[in-house]
Amino acid sequence: MPVKMIGILLLVVLVAVLTGFNIENTCTIWFFHNFSNIPVFAALLGAFLAGVIVTIPFTFMKSSCKSKKDSCDKKKEEIPETKIPAVKEEEPLSETKSE
Repeated sequence: MPVKMIGILLLVVLVAVLTGFNIENTCTIWFFHNFSNIPVFAALLGAFLAGVIVTIPFTFMKSSCKSKKDSCDKKKEEIPETKIPAVKEEEPLSETKSE
């Protein structure tokens, strides 16, 4: 247990140090308006948080589907299965010898 806590603390310290050294790197971001002098680290953190927020509803929809097996099974039954016809393999062309 203490090994995991020390590892997490070292990881947090490493992220803080890297953030401190790279906080001066800035960029301009256009999101329906030009935002200039935004730290790159803040832009990456914002993009990560936006991804987490977008992913959360899909996570809860999947878990609610598991709790309601009957409704999910009905949804699966509504989707028709299509069968792909078998394709015959062609024989390789034989080389003709010219005399």
